[in-house]
Amino acid sequence: MKLKNFNLKKKVFIIAEVGNNHEGNFNVAKKLVNLAAKAGADAIKFQTFKTENFIRKKDIKRYRQLKRFELSYEQFKSLKKLAHEKKLKFISTPLDMESANFLIKNVDLIKIASGDNNFFPLIDNVLDSKKPMIISTGMTNISQIKYLTNYIYKIIGKNSAKNRVALLHCVTSYPVEDQFANLKSIEYLIKNSKLTIGYSDHTMGNEACIAAVAIGAKIIEKHFTLNKNFSSFRDHSLSADYTDLKNLVSGIRKVEKQLGK
Repeated sequence: MKLKNFNLKKKVFIIAEVGNNHEGNFNVAKKLVNLAAKAGADAIKFQTFKTENFIRKKDIKRYRQLKRFELSYEQFKSLKKLAHEKKLKFISTPLDMESANFLIKNVDLIKIASGDNNFFPLIDNVLDSKKPMIISTGMTNISQIKYLTNYIYKIIGKNSAKNRVALLHCVTSYPVEDQFANLKSIEYLIKNSKLTIGYSDHTMGNEACIAAVAIGAKIIEKHFTLNKNFSSFRDHSLSADYTDLKNLVSGIRKVEKQLGK
């Protein structure tokens, strides 16, 4: 079974992608875990980083923002415990190597961001750990994706890769306009890759995720927030709130039944 222990043959794996929508507030992060579970998601995902390892201090505005959004490793351990109590898988994206080493020991699955899908020291580190990994393909062309997959096959072998690695079609724009979502890339990746294929969504609404499932995506990642107007931070406005996520989960489960065998 691909991505061992994630039951992808039985149902689509739905990830509520918090990212940094908690804005450094631990209580908000806990609320998002609880609401994701209530909405029926399979997993909750965050970003983990040490700002000084990720952003230059000369980039004053961004450094201050990311420092304000930073959660501690102990807080992530508490979020993992809460997620498991709520029957959610716990996932995070490392944005620096120190955080990657921490996450390898403390998450169910590692997510590699589009900005790091050609950062091979990080990918090597996760492959060496034997931890399941999903990789967003934003900002890549097909030759780069082929290079990436062949690299993974060379390191761990095709059979191991089938069990441990997934690629997510992703368009790196916030938000993605409908005419640029390019969902047929999912069909292309399914036909031309031996890995599990999913979809990381940046469009407005749930339609693209439902369509992705209909054409074969086995993992859906949707940004998630308490409130689309939570703050001026860009991600909130393009994220699903609780009602959106609940409707997305029920919509995907209905489409799965309708697809049949």
